Amino acid sequence: MKARIIPGRSEGSPVRIPSSKSLSHRVLIAASLAEGTSILKNLVDNNDIRATMNCLSLLGASFERISAQETAVKGITDFSFYDGSLIDCGESGSTLRFLIPLFSLCERTAVFTGHGKLMERPQTVYEDLFHQSGLLFEKKGGTLCVHGPLSAGEYTVRGDISSQFITGLLFTLPLLGGSSALRILPPYESRSYVGLTEDVLELAGISVGDEGMRITVPGSGRYRSFVCDVEGDDSQAAFFAVLAMISQKPVTVYGMRRQSRQGDHVIVELIERFGGRSIPVEKGYRFEPGRCRACTVDLADCPDLGPALFALAAVSEGTTVFTHCGRLRIKESDRIQAMKEELETLGVTIEEEAETVRITGVSSIRGNVCLSCHNDHRIAMALSMLASGADAPIELDGCEAVNKSYPDFFQDYLTAGGRVELI
Repeated sequence: MKARIIPGRSEGSPVRIPSSKSLSHRVLIAASLAEGTSILKNLVDNNDIRATMNCLSLLGASFERISAQETAVKGITDFSFYDGSLIDCGESGSTLRFLIPLFSLCERTAVFTGHGKLMERPQTVYEDLFHQSGLLFEKKGGTLCVHGPLSAGEYTVRGDISSQFITGLLFTLPLLGGSSALRILPPYESRSYVGLTEDVLELAGISVGDEGMRITVPGSGRYRSFVCDVEGDDSQAAFFAVLAMISQKPVTVYGMRRQSRQGDHVIVELIERFGGRSIPVEKGYRFEPGRCRACTVDLADCPDLGPALFALAAVSEGTTVFTHCGRLRIKESDRIQAMKEELETLGVTIEEEAETVRITGVSSIRGNVCLSCHNDHRIAMALSMLASGADAPIELDGCEAVNKSYPDFFQDYLTAGGRVELI
C-alpha cells in the first residue's frame, strides 16, 4: 500500500496517542504469570501485542475483552501446558526476546519462529548464556529451538546490545528455585526500559534489588494478579512533536504522563533543544514550533526516537550529531541505512561513522518522489512527518508497516491536520 503525503498541514485537532507498546508487552507477561485474574486497562492493539498474546496463550494464559478499555488476563498454573506448538512471534523482537527464557522452563523443546527480519536479529546474549549452561539453543531453517530449564545463579550480560535480554531474564529468574543475580557489563544502554520492567514486576509482587550494574532477584517468587492502566506511548508522541516542528504549526498530544519513566519521554526536552517548546497541558503536552536548529543527541537510552529525530534534523539549520546509534542497525530494518537512502533521495546529506550519524539540514525538502518504508513502522512514520514539509507531494511505498505498532497512525495524522491519501 502507498500513502501520498500532501504538504500544507492545518493546525488540526489534538491527538491521543496509543498506549505504550513497551508497557503493554510487560504487563501482559506479568499478568500471564500471576495467580488469578488481572485487569489491564487501555492495552494497545497492534500486531506486536497480538503476537505476544498469541504466544502467551501457548503457555496456558487466557485473555478476555470485558469492555472497550479492559482486558482480563487469567494466569498460567504451571509450565506443563505448552504442547510443543510453533511459537510465532510475528515481527516482534520484544516478544521473542522476552519469552525465550520463559519457554525454556517448559517440559518440551520450545520452537520459535517469526517474520520479516526477526529471526536474523542477534540473540547472542541468550545463545552464550544457554550454551554456557549446557542447554539447547539452536537456530535452523528460520526457527529457534530452546530447551532448559535455566537454573538460579549469577548471569553476566552485555548492556550494549539490547535491554530486552535483561527484561526476559528478569521475568524468568523469580520463578527459579534459588536467588539469582544479573551482572551487566558496561556500557549499559536503554536502562530506562529495565526500569519499566522493574516497575511492572513490583506491581505483580516481585521485588528485585537494582544496584546499578547488578540486579539481584530472589527465587521461588509468586506473581500476584493486579490492575493496571497502561500509559501512552511517548515514542509515538515523538512523531507528532516532530510534525509540529517540520510543519511549523503546533500539535497537542494527549496521553503523555508528566512523570513517565519511559526513556522516550526525553522527546519533551529534545524538542526544546531543537528550538521548539514543550508546554504541559492537562493529560499531555502542546508542542509549539520554533526555528529548527541543530544539536547533539545521545540515542543510548532512546534508540526508537532515531528515525523521527533524523527527520527533524533534515530540516534543522546546521549539522545535528547523533551518538550511540549502533542499535538502530538491528531493528525491523537497518534504520541508519534506510533513513540514509531516503534522506539522500530528498537532497539531505547524512554521514555515518561507527556509532555516530551526522545530518546536515536543508532549507527545502524536494517532493514529487516515491520513498520506501523498508517494511519498518518507524521509518514509515518518520518519512510521513518529513513529507509534510516538502515542496510537493511525496509517496510512501509500504506504508502498511505502521500496523506493527500504530494501526491508526494515518487517521491520527489526519486528525492533527495532515493531508494524506492512501492508495
